Amino acid sequence: MQFLAVFTTDAPFVPVPEKIEDDIIKSLELKPDSILYDLGCGDARILLKAVQKHPDIKAVGVEIAYVPYLLAKFYTRNYNNIQIKREDIFKTDISNATHIFNYFSPAISRLNKNIETYCKSGTRIVTCDFEIKKIKPTQIIELNQSLSPRGKKLFVYTI
Repeated sequence: MQFLAVFTTDAPFVPVPEKIEDDIIKSLELKPDSILYDLGCGDARILLKAVQKHPDIKAVGVEIAYVPYLLAKFYTRNYNNIQIKREDIFKTDISNATHIFNYFSPAISRLNKNIETYCKSGTRIVTCDFEIKKIKPTQIIELNQSLSPRGKKLFVYTI
């Protein structure tokens, strides 16, 4: 069973719809000194898009599932300002993050402890489709994705 844990996690690898990637990057409001964490980064597509639009930022992807982690490492191999970690998003140190993105699942509320423990005042968090229940969003962005069941809303939080 331990062998299977390398390939599976609490959540399946489901990438955000490509049509909303630009909306996500815009809602993050990245600046040249930003440090963006993507918790459960999958194949790192959001990190890549963010760094392409904002080349002066630092980006960190956290992914525990082995196959998406390997894909993320491969796709980001030519970017010195992107780091990919194979860690549990519920245990990873996010204390230096200025911005966080997460497209996870209803289990996102399990991140509350990490957010309370590590995030400093002013950290901007954007989640897609799933709300962090114990934190009030500062903004909810409705996306025009009429055909897809995914990518309907972005929840923006400022700690």
